[in-house]
Amino acid sequence: MALRFHWISVPLAMVIATAYLFYVAQYKPSQKKAKLLQEMDMKVTHKPAECFLQAGDGDLVHVHYTSFLKKEGTQFESTRGGDPYVFKLGKCKDHSKPECMKGFQSAMLGMCAGEKRKATVPPKLGYDKKARPSGIRSDEHLIFHLEMVDIDKA
Repeated sequence: MALRFHWISVPLAMVIATAYLFYVAQYKPSQKKAKLLQEMDMKVTHKPAECFLQAGDGDLVHVHYTSFLKKEGTQFESTRGGDPYVFKLGKCKDHSKPECMKGFQSAMLGMCAGEKRKATVPPKLGYDKKARPSGIRSDEHLIFHLEMVDIDKA
């Protein structure tokens, strides 16, 4: 017994395929993330003469940072005067740590060893609601002075 197709099957399949391809071509999952990152104010304050390595997801980074509340200008955390803070970029183990903030991570992507940046992180990209340190309000913008000390590539 031969299969029979209804006369509308082929045109209907073409319309569905065209609609699907149009959707796939228009869909950009990173648009929301890109919009959030545009809200960040990031400035390179020192660029090394040569940049052999750039930090990327999965790299083990060694960074010095000093954190401030933007509104009051109050410093609330710093690694200066001690060892650099070492963590795997793009990974999050403890939500009370800065590496779990999307803004903190994003500010370091593409940094070279020896580079310094100043990043102003909006509340949406700041600390998780449950892990926010005491004294930091949910609507607080944070300022990070970052210095990439070393990068161990993944």
